[in-house]
Amino acid sequence: MSTLTRKLFRTIVNTRGQFLALIVIVALGVMIYVSMNIVYSNLAQAQQQFYEENRFADYTFLVVKAPESVVSRIEAVPGVIKATGRLQKDVTIFKDNEERAVGRLTGYPLPVKDELNNIHLLSGRSFDDIASEEIGIIADPQYAEANAIKPGKKIEILADSRKVDITVIGTAISPEFVYPMKDSSSLFPEPELFGILMMPQKQVQQILGMPGQINQVLLDLAPDADEALIKSQVGAILKPYGNIADYPRKNQSSHVVLQAQLDGIKLISTSLPLIFFLIAAGIQFVILSRLIRSQRMSIGVMKALGYNNRQIIWNYTSYALLVSLLGALAGNALGLGMASAMTVLFAQYFNLPPAAMGINLQVVVISFLISSLVAGASGLLASRSVLQINPAEAMRPQPPAIGRRTPVEDWAWLWNRLSSSWKMSLRSMFRNRTRFSVTILGVMSAVVLLMFTFLMSDATNHFFDQSFEQVNHYDYIVRFSEPIKESELLYWNGWDEVQRTEKMMEIPVKAIFSNQTVDDVIVGLEPSSQLKKVSDKYGEIHRIPEEGILINSVTADKMGLAVGDVVTVETVMGMGAVRTAQLKVMDRFEPMTGAISYVSLETANRLLGERQLVTAAMLKLDAPVMPSLEKRLKEMSRVGSVVSFSQERAVYEKLMGTVWV
Repeated sequence: MSTLTRKLFRTIVNTRGQFLALIVIVALGVMIYVSMNIVYSNLAQAQQQFYEENRFADYTFLVVKAPESVVSRIEAVPGVIKATGRLQKDVTIFKDNEERAVGRLTGYPLPVKDELNNIHLLSGRSFDDIASEEIGIIADPQYAEANAIKPGKKIEILADSRKVDITVIGTAISPEFVYPMKDSSSLFPEPELFGILMMPQKQVQQILGMPGQINQVLLDLAPDADEALIKSQVGAILKPYGNIADYPRKNQSSHVVLQAQLDGIKLISTSLPLIFFLIAAGIQFVILSRLIRSQRMSIGVMKALGYNNRQIIWNYTSYALLVSLLGALAGNALGLGMASAMTVLFAQYFNLPPAAMGINLQVVVISFLISSLVAGASGLLASRSVLQINPAEAMRPQPPAIGRRTPVEDWAWLWNRLSSSWKMSLRSMFRNRTRFSVTILGVMSAVVLLMFTFLMSDATNHFFDQSFEQVNHYDYIVRFSEPIKESELLYWNGWDEVQRTEKMMEIPVKAIFSNQTVDDVIVGLEPSSQLKKVSDKYGEIHRIPEEGILINSVTADKMGLAVGDVVTVETVMGMGAVRTAQLKVMDRFEPMTGAISYVSLETANRLLGERQLVTAAMLKLDAPVMPSLEKRLKEMSRVGSVVSFSQERAVYEKLMGTVWV
């Protein structure tokens, strides 16, 4: 062992506290980098594999009703590899506790494996294993777990105005239901109140009274297909059947949420480790600079004995490199273990099949390279002062630095009022700019991490306040399984518990402007509504216009709409023929979440060619929660769901608690 190597180990022993602290900082940075990158890699791979194995559709078309024979015509369109027609409709589920939920009843042509958007069975039996006379459904695992449903359990649904008993035969997931939400107005999944019910196509058609009919067409496109041309051609084929909406895979709601979550993991895997690496580099620079100053005489002796600058600089840089090596080893060991646990956790959270735990060697190698480059750079920068040490001068103590006037001293009125301790501190800051800058960098990094935590909490509280305190003032919202007349709600006002009733209409539409088409949701409310307000992300309340539309900025920006423009709106809502209307943009707002536009209730009915129809009602009661009234509402035949404001808030708080944990 050479003399310089023994000296290096003595230095490490003498500064073992600082040495270990630096290893911990580097290890944390490497651990986060390795774990998050491997988690992202595993989940992205699981996502793509899941999509491919289950043939996730490239494009989806929604229609009012079409014959199954239309599928063969669509498959003949150039660029279409496979088309699957199916029937899907939301139905009411009667739960054991006398509550109700909404089930998205989805039909699957048999055999499922030959069609698009097929399913991955998690438990129980598949459709191929049930008798032809048995009515069996497969539920999504989140709904099954939230409602304690196991294979073999019977549930009751309301479909086509009649109650039907069906048997749960298993649980499964599908690429389109990885993150199941009822509609674009939902802030998050509510498995207690909404679930996916998968069933053979023929049985769904029989239950809904729609034999030989479909309302969705899924497309698998060739890799080099002209998506815009195919959309136009298929749209023309489906136009006579009421083409409600169409969207590519990239705009499919479940995929959008899942991809956003994966992109967030990728962002964290880059930004957060960078902070730890910068902190480690700064601390190493300060420690080595002080170490070199304290060992100035030893360095002079080494130079006098024949050691050159390169050898001495390498000796001190090796200190930083050893920190990076040991930190990278520890960080990789911890990161790989953490990645394994997090991959399983995230796969369960995102409703993906169990992801394979792979070790991404590229990530491991890059982690060693990054930590080594950071350590090498900080070591070399700190060791530059070795070049200035002359052996003869190093035998005596280093003379104090030449003092210079600081900029603060030019302000005599301020300088004369400062105490001696303040003057010494300011002089030290200006005369040791590098050390001061590194210290500031370390403090800034710590404050950034601290403020990030506080700001996330503040953002969550602000979102909660906007969504639940300023906007919604109802106690219950009642949604109907089909539109009803306003007059049917009049007797509700006579109930002793009801203080106020307000009506609502929710309509899926196609907004068209300047050759741009965007799928949107329009909500019709009374302009004088007191139970629901429209607020933007800045907290400003926007009034619902008597005529025209209050459009959200997401839709407006996609289409290039400005206030004063006239937008064409197409809507069918599964009833009647396709209707088209022109609405003037009266105002626009930037929503906190989602993309919902608003019109008056009268305008919403005019869009459908109807009068006094509603799809939901909001109630203000004597008390926030009234189980007796809730039970009375749920017993009504055409009530699809009854959700209390307090229940929505509890679900949100539970979700936020899960995120923070």
